[in-house]
Amino acid sequence: MPKRLRLKKIVNWKVQGPFIWRLVLHFFAYNAAVLGLLLAAWGIQTAVAAVTDSPVVPHVPTLWERIAPLAIAMAVMTPFMIWDLMRITNRVAGPLYRFECLLNEFVESGRISHARLREGDLPTDFQKKFNEFVEAMHGLYPETVPEKQPAAKSESRPAGDAAGDVQAAEQVLETVA
Repeated sequence: MPKRLRLKKIVNWKVQGPFIWRLVLHFFAYNAAVLGLLLAAWGIQTAVAAVTDSPVVPHVPTLWERIAPLAIAMAVMTPFMIWDLMRITNRVAGPLYRFECLLNEFVESGRISHARLREGDLPTDFQKKFNEFVEAMHGLYPETVPEKQPAAKSESRPAGDAAGDVQAAEQVLETVA
């Protein structure tokens, strides 16, 4: 889809929200650290000037003296920001990798299993839809049921109600598509 047609900036708040909040947190933490370092540098200069009875800025500050607090904050905080972003992106990348493995297993063996995500993973709504799709596949094509997993149980309909299973599977497939 061309970029100009993508009008919706937030597609799924449950997935995008943690990234946005984390970025806002990093932005404010970084700026607070830079401000704190600038105030600390100014406080040290003022204290030294008061003790030595000399002007606060005896000479024109060099470029390094001006950007030192920024460079220090950047050097200290960047590894933490990268680590934190890697940690939060794993909450999406891990489930996507598990879905990919399930699909690869389906291509190789012709059998498809339910998706199981870890606590804290983000695309849980996709997991529910995927598992509904798997149930529909199992209802339409019983040969796709993994050997280790028992066949799909029909609790609300009597056993042998194949027409009801097919209708339910078709409804799920329509909602997934």
